Amino acid sequence: MDLGAGAGHLGKAVAGHFSHVAGVEDDPSVAPPEGAYDRWITGPADAPRTWERSFDVIVCADILEHLSDPASLLVLARRWIAPQGLLLVSIPNVANLAIRLSLLAGRFEYAETGILDRTHLRFFTRRSARRLILETGFRITRARVTPVPAELAIPALGRAPLRGITRGLCAAGARLWPTLFGYQFLFDARPA
Repeated sequence: MDLGAGAGHLGKAVAGHFSHVAGVEDDPSVAPPEGAYDRWITGPADAPRTWERSFDVIVCADILEHLSDPASLLVLARRWIAPQGLLLVSIPNVANLAIRLSLLAGRFEYAETGILDRTHLRFFTRRSARRLILETGFRITRARVTPVPAELAIPALGRAPLRGITRGLCAAGARLWPTLFGYQFLFDARPA
């Protein structure tokens, strides 16, 4: 199940690898790619609904921060997931160095994309994201962090010869100090 499926890139990538793929997307202007989903629902991901089966994998990729009550979606996901199922969550790190420096300078400016995307209703640190997952009936089996995509902020860093050095430094920083240099937290969780 792909919650907050967007344009359906995940469904397209996994088509044929699962017996049933469902997608839920709130935006009525978005249509799923042909053949990517067995069932597509246009509507809020956190709306109570009944499924004809449980899901082996539920993906919440960059959706929880868009909800006024993200816990309600995870409580529903706990009902929809198979007993040995896998919940995959990605969530932006509001405690990232760039955000901290902006706050230190007295700025909290929303943007079109990124951690302070103007459609984000909730913000998470690693600790608060972990607590959200644990308190909604899951146990975390793996946690990772993604590095800051510095080339999005400064395009020159994405071009040779700086691209490799920049990506390496960002990845090393995220590994060494994930709460400061991490861009997103990635969690694998299973029903508790």
